[in-house]
Amino acid sequence: MQEINLKGLNETIYYDKCPNGLKIYMWVKKDINTFYGTLSVKYGSIFNEFKIGNKEYKMPKGIAHFLEHVKFNEDKDVTAHDYFFKKGSDTNAFTTFNYTNYQVLGSIDAKDNIIHLLDFVQNGYFTKEIVNNEKGIITEEAKMGEDDPYTVMLFKHLDNLFNEYEYKYLITGTPKDIKAITLNDIKKVYETFYHPENMFLVVTGNFNPYELDEAIRENQEKKQFNTYLNPERIMKKESKKVRVENEEYKINVSNKKIKIGIKIAKKNLKNYDDLHIRLYTNLLLRANFGATSDFKDELLMKELISNLSFMSDLFDDYLLIMFTIDSDYKNEILNMFNEKLNNLKMDEKTFERMKKANIASLILEYEDVEVVNNIIQTEVLNYGDVIDNIKEIYENITYGDIKKFINELDLSNRSILILNPLD
Repeated sequence: MQEINLKGLNETIYYDKCPNGLKIYMWVKKDINTFYGTLSVKYGSIFNEFKIGNKEYKMPKGIAHFLEHVKFNEDKDVTAHDYFFKKGSDTNAFTTFNYTNYQVLGSIDAKDNIIHLLDFVQNGYFTKEIVNNEKGIITEEAKMGEDDPYTVMLFKHLDNLFNEYEYKYLITGTPKDIKAITLNDIKKVYETFYHPENMFLVVTGNFNPYELDEAIRENQEKKQFNTYLNPERIMKKESKKVRVENEEYKINVSNKKIKIGIKIAKKNLKNYDDLHIRLYTNLLLRANFGATSDFKDELLMKELISNLSFMSDLFDDYLLIMFTIDSDYKNEILNMFNEKLNNLKMDEKTFERMKKANIASLILEYEDVEVVNNIIQTEVLNYGDVIDNIKEIYENITYGDIKKFINELDLSNRSILILNPLD
């Protein structure tokens, strides 16, 4: 087992890799009573089309989320919930665009809980009856998503930003998609993607890492897995331009909302790796639109908005920046945002303050088992491994770096979505 020392943070991540390919990351904190385990499968809602060798497969949308639901069935009339309930632990799961995550949170018997987390996820028990019964439940969940204004707003905007990318489609799929899913589809996806080579386990909290590592290795050695098929996601070619530049839409909301989306091709930022694109973008957005920014203060003071939020992330070959503004003053807001986006800035004093705050938060984050678990998950998913020098990376960012990034950032490719309340 390898110890990964996080430079400058005085923290250690224990790392191991089983012979079957399963990666294990552990962070120990002895002065708490809980543990948190997550098993991530690198299979999400955008993997509907894939190929194995030269053979291509196309699955119904929503199948990753569907599989997450039926996976909790361990045998006839036996679910993983039954086991964890008796242990006094909480278990749950979720599906994203890129991966599916299974989790357990508890305070006793960490080893037994983690081993059972592995056992139920790696148990390929599926029946036609389970699949058919689950369709009704998941269809209702999909309908709730279609009726939820915040879900509708997000995916409506993603649909306007993307021409071909699968990110524009509901993670649950539509009721029609769910109806099309078969037992054979479930088995094919499970056999293809639910392999230790395509999973990683993260455990954080109070436990003995050497004891747990040995137990995990013994557990994995007892199981037989077919050779990993190395499936390749089929990516559609995405146009640089947004699909819809302007649209007004009526939706079940109480107040008018304005969504501004910006789509930036990563190849226009070829001087930066993914980590620095995320870091620089986050710093810029917080400085210009965050809680302590002059711009947001001005909008609130003039009572032009009641709320302003933003997010940014990489979606394959594109960086997306998305704003959601609660305001009845469409024209004024769009004019002010246009002016602001065309003149992004950050003074050196603000930069140094935010840089220090980010470094301080890095240290404070290593107090919460769920937060640390999520940090490890995110780094492994986005960058392939734990980043052991993240504090140094923050410390080495200069004001000149930010100024250069601003000059190279083209924010002109925008999609505006106006959401009006129903009459």
